[in-house]
Amino acid sequence: MKDEYGDEVYRAVATALMEVNEYNPSGRYPIPEIWNAKEGRKAPLKEGISYLIRQWKVSKQRKK
Repeated sequence: MKDEYGDEVYRAVATALMEVNEYNPSGRYPIPEIWNAKEGRKAPLKEGISYLIRQWKVSKQRKK
């Protein structure tokens, strides 16, 4: 794969496989997770809950 598609594609596929194996080594199916796209990292549960509460409050205000 490395010779045919290059280093960048090879690294992307290798990283994806390692992440899938990290979360579910027996099944190789994706597991959803909370992601902080602005900072490019996994978001802790506390951060995800805070975001959901803010979104809920904003949508609640719009309905009034």
